[in-house]
Amino acid sequence: MPIIEVTNLRKTYGEHVAVDDVSFHVEQGEIFGILGTNGAGKTTTVECLQGLRTPDSGSMSVLGLDPGKDHAALRQRLGSQLQESRLPDKIKVHEALDLYASFYANPADTGDLLAKLGLTGQRDKYFGKLSGGQKQRVSIALALVGRPEVAVLDELTTGL
Repeated sequence: MPIIEVTNLRKTYGEHVAVDDVSFHVEQGEIFGILGTNGAGKTTTVECLQGLRTPDSGSMSVLGLDPGKDHAALRQRLGSQLQESRLPDKIKVHEALDLYASFYANPADTGDLLAKLGLTGQRDKYFGKLSGGQKQRVSIALALVGRPEVAVLDELTTGL
């Protein structure tokens, strides 16, 4: 069974069709990317998978769960790095990671995440003082702190 399955996804905003008849599936262990021009519907598709937007039609499942109906259960198993993340300027990197880690029963070691993402030296820095690439790496760490079974990374390389 695929860990992600999307069939005939459609999402509109008024008269604008953002996603039209998109279908794909992702198998366990597979790295899958959605490519397209600006405005092609990539972020809308990802937001539907995360349960942040409701599709107009079509079906989707992530880890056997419906993102729209099973949002709370999915949140514990899905890590998300959004296209644009915002944290308070005055929160320190370690404070943000500790806060997000508190949302999960078995979080990753935040020190290990900082080391793997090259952020150990920024541990005590305020988020607002980080470079764009450092902020992006913090967003990735926040997506991974819950030890997700599936990680959805939108615009992963922006600022890196």
